[in-house]
Amino acid sequence: MSVDALLIKLVVGLGITLTTTVVLRRVLPRFTRRTSSDFDDFILRALSSAVIPFGIIVTLLITKTNLGLPNDVERAYDVVLRIVGSVVIIRFVNRIGTRFLQSVAKRSDSDLEQLFKNIQPLAQAVIWIVGALVLFQSLGVQLAAIWALLSAGGIGVGLALKEPAQELFAYLMILLDKPFTVGQFINVGSTFATVEKIGVRSTHLRSLRGEAVVMNNSALTHTTLLNFADMESRRMIYSLGVTYSTSVEQMKAIPEWVENIIEVIPNTTFNRCHFTEFGDSSLNLELVYYIDTRDYTTALNAQQAVNLAIMECFAREGIEFALPSRTLYLESDSVAGKLS
Repeated sequence: MSVDALLIKLVVGLGITLTTTVVLRRVLPRFTRRTSSDFDDFILRALSSAVIPFGIIVTLLITKTNLGLPNDVERAYDVVLRIVGSVVIIRFVNRIGTRFLQSVAKRSDSDLEQLFKNIQPLAQAVIWIVGALVLFQSLGVQLAAIWALLSAGGIGVGLALKEPAQELFAYLMILLDKPFTVGQFINVGSTFATVEKIGVRSTHLRSLRGEAVVMNNSALTHTTLLNFADMESRRMIYSLGVTYSTSVEQMKAIPEWVENIIEVIPNTTFNRCHFTEFGDSSLNLELVYYIDTRDYTTALNAQQAVNLAIMECFAREGIEFALPSRTLYLESDSVAGKLS
């Protein structure tokens, strides 16, 4: 073992490490503070925190031949240092990569930021796996056996992860296609609810009655979904049926009465009202008007006000709503007697 050579390598390695640390922590920050972005400041902090352990590991590696260790011990010494060095590098790459993706997401929109936040653990795991494979390759490990093991277990893992993977892709489709976002009011089947949270596996809704509704993302992407958030107005169309005892003058006046009712109710706009058909048990009119609000409760209040006002108007004018009915005409007793 050459002590002089060992000391020289130790002094040079540690000197370079300390000098680099001082430059990263004292000198370069004076320049990065002048920039508008804080990403370069973060990179300097990450480098300064990683340069000391990495410099020590490199110094110990270059002094390996000067320690005079037995072959087995030297091999183990080299493997341990490579493993520790790989951990330091992978952690540094994860920190930089995560911060970079977060910066990109913040400059785009909240949905993309949420996407990166949810897939961040997966991205970090991929970096660790790639780093481990590179480490094994550098140590001379035959990766053929590892690839064979992964291939053999790939089918089983794929079957086990089929449903989670399906939900993940459905989550990505929701964030990218944006059929709905958090805070919007939607209708899925018989469920009318507000979106509270879009998760990786499921979406959390809050129904009109107040209970929480949790639906799989795949169920939302494979069904017809109504989103009321972008609806500027609601078109209301339904029939009014009155009895055949209603006079012609009353039938002529009903459209005008209905128009006057709708025009004075907030958030409503009259479109048309017409006598459309002679039904089996009623004279039918078709009413169309608009409610210019996105809020579901406000729309129901306006619709209720219209219905009650029409009922009051018809009651005041002596007009009755028609019910399904049937009239039977029976022959007189005299006719029945002749037949007998």
